[in-house]
Amino acid sequence: MSASLLILGIALVYVAIGAVVALGFLRAGAPGAAAGAVFAWPLLLGGAGGEPAGGQGPYAREIQRGLRALRAALEEPEAQGLVPAALGDAIEAALRGADARVRRVDRLLQDADVQASPDGARLRRARGRAAAELEAVLKGLVQLRVQLGLVALAGETAPVREQLDTLAARLHALDELRGVGQPSSAAD
Repeated sequence: MSASLLILGIALVYVAIGAVVALGFLRAGAPGAAAGAVFAWPLLLGGAGGEPAGGQGPYAREIQRGLRALRAALEEPEAQGLVPAALGDAIEAALRGADARVRRVDRLLQDADVQASPDGARLRRARGRAAAELEAVLKGLVQLRVQLGLVALAGETAPVREQLDTLAARLHALDELRGVGQPSSAAD
């Protein structure tokens, strides 16, 4: 066997493994990661196969499961055109950002000095509010899926729009919680 054939064989195996990892990301509802996985799969293995990558927050699995189910519901023929395409990405970004912030706070709260500090209780309360809003958005995703299912039976789209409005308000609340406890700027 020549060196050229050996290199070609290794390259084909590398790309084939990347394709399998990419398929795992596609099934997990992460098309952006799937695109890069074909060539960068060794760097992405922690997040393939439906498992969240290491270093994610306490809600990573629920977020992944909820987004996967929502994307599947949005692929149904009755759901076509009811939900803006960019909404899924916005929901994912907001949820993952909030999850990362909760994770950072959880790490801080593991420190006894932080817990004992005068603002330790305030940090715990803020963490609780952020977690509650995150959970409310996740429940809102389920409600949106239910409303999309009802469209298939009854054809009524108004409840979908109402649920989208509710979800948008929850996402806004998640974003507002990012600034809780931060000093106000002069522009506010």
